[in-house]
Amino acid sequence: MYFNRIKKAVLHILVIIMVLSVFQITPFTPDTYAAEVAEEAKTESNYERWMDTCDTMLKNLKKKGFRYSNSGTKSTYKKAKSSRRRCNCALFVSWCLQEYGATDYGDTFYIRGGRIRKHFSWNTKKVKVMHVYKRPSSAKLQPGDICCWAGVPHVNIYAGKSSSGKKLWYDGGKVSTRGNSNGSRYTRTGKKALGYLNHRKISYIIRIKDLDD
Repeated sequence: MYFNRIKKAVLHILVIIMVLSVFQITPFTPDTYAAEVAEEAKTESNYERWMDTCDTMLKNLKKKGFRYSNSGTKSTYKKAKSSRRRCNCALFVSWCLQEYGATDYGDTFYIRGGRIRKHFSWNTKKVKVMHVYKRPSSAKLQPGDICCWAGVPHVNIYAGKSSSGKKLWYDGGKVSTRGNSNGSRYTRTGKKALGYLNHRKISYIIRIKDLDD
């Protein structure tokens, strides 16, 4: 009787070992989970993370009921979301830079007279600011570039080309609102072709340095 019990126990152990070896089951531990999360994070490049940041921020302007305005604004998206929910083209780009980590929270800038106006210093390890004064067709744009326009107080983000070769933009200006006017709600968000920009000149390009990593 005792011998039979030992024999059965040994057989059970052998079966368990065989099952584990066949299915290659790895015991779950917190370290295993952390490693899996880290591996998944590695699969998204800096470029993809930057573009996702821009796309998500623009979609949130619509989702959270933001309106275009140059007054009643806040320096961070979080503060704006808990307040009057106002945004404009420069704040949209500023919030994207903050969320990505290229600037500190609260750092904002805007364009006036073709020049960048700000109250902080660019982190030259993270961004490169280039004075170009060229049209989009000759400015050697790279997807993800922030474009500051001459002759108009506007800033947006180059999002690459469509299948038909048209330049696409992430734009937090009036063009992304329902009425294309001050106070209008953001409803037309997402990448869009803005043909009128083809004839304007880009004063400055702000390029995030680590997008190729």
